Amino acid sequence: MKAQIVLIVAVILLLSGSIFNSSASETRVFSMGQTGVFMDDNSNIPLFPGTLMRYGNEIVTELRLKDDESSFSAEVRFPVNSYILGLNFNRPVFLFDPGVGINISLENTSDLYFGTKLGGNDLGIRLSYGRDGFNRDSTLGIPKLEESARYLEIAGGYSTDKYDASLSIELPSVNSELGGDKDEYSGTGFNLNGRYYYQYDTKMELVPVVKLGYGSASRKTDLGGGLPQAETDYSSQMLNLGIGLNYQISENSLLIVAIDPFGYSKLKTDVKDGGETITTITTIPRLYLGAETIISSWLIGRIGANRAYQKVTDKFKPAQGDEVETSFQTSSYNVSFGLGLKFGRFLIDLDVNDGVFFEGPNIISGRFRDFSNRVSISYLFSNNERSEK
Repeated sequence: MKAQIVLIVAVILLLSGSIFNSSASETRVFSMGQTGVFMDDNSNIPLFPGTLMRYGNEIVTELRLKDDESSFSAEVRFPVNSYILGLNFNRPVFLFDPGVGINISLENTSDLYFGTKLGGNDLGIRLSYGRDGFNRDSTLGIPKLEESARYLEIAGGYSTDKYDASLSIELPSVNSELGGDKDEYSGTGFNLNGRYYYQYDTKMELVPVVKLGYGSASRKTDLGGGLPQAETDYSSQMLNLGIGLNYQISENSLLIVAIDPFGYSKLKTDVKDGGETITTITTIPRLYLGAETIISSWLIGRIGANRAYQKVTDKFKPAQGDEVETSFQTSSYNVSFGLGLKFGRFLIDLDVNDGVFFEGPNIISGRFRDFSNRVSISYLFSNNERSEK
């Protein structure tokens, strides 16, 4: 009931607010079938840092999961002379967990952005850093424990009116030392991303997208008791091809239809003298659908769908003996709905819980169901030429 009251109050406030055309958020592209990479949107800035120059003068907060503030983000971008500076206080990252340490994790990073003009186009640089640590002094019968985790990423992007391209290098490391026994993990990852804008006619734009990734890492573990050190090598590969169609139905309505005809990821774990495990995920294909329309001067409606056909294969090659392989297929499907609420220079994006359409608010159904799954709040504190297109 509280969620419905808050929404009603917000709508009343919106009716008296001035209107502006703001750029959007993760919530917007998620409610439009996760079509973000196929549209020019500020949620693409981490992937394509060169687009930073298009979205200055903004504060954007991402409330990704209810009551989980560790997953929330707050980002600000502002001009300094001819440059754009940006800072994201807390952005989630998704990294391979080698199992080193029991009190630490690498799940979040902070981003520092710098953007400038280069050759008449846009250059953007992102520096990302995250860390965690835990220390415990030795006590009677319990040895000293020291654990630390660090994540560093350097990304550069170059953007024009025709394309966006980026390259990033990731450097994660995790260390744990219990007494004299060490468990150490470190790796390197490379990511290359690109997309091209082809204007077919005044209404239709084609956007092919390519994403490549490669990583390698190693783990060395002291087993104690005079046993030799255990060594494990990891490697990962990723390739994703996609193409999207942006169809401008009218000045106030947009339709996006996209497909990833092929996606492939592979993770290999090779234990010295213990065999190797290879997990591959093949996607053929993944489908996207998203639509957005301005319903009134203060209200935007959104709808989307996403379908992925995937095959997951696990292959184990023992040091001795026969290879064993298992596989299964999945076809995940999701339908999404969203709203954009404008008042003044604020934009509130909501990914609407579809259960609300079946049950209605608490006053009707007697059930307490969250109105939205995720929320983004943006504030445009000065004119933004690209955002007002």
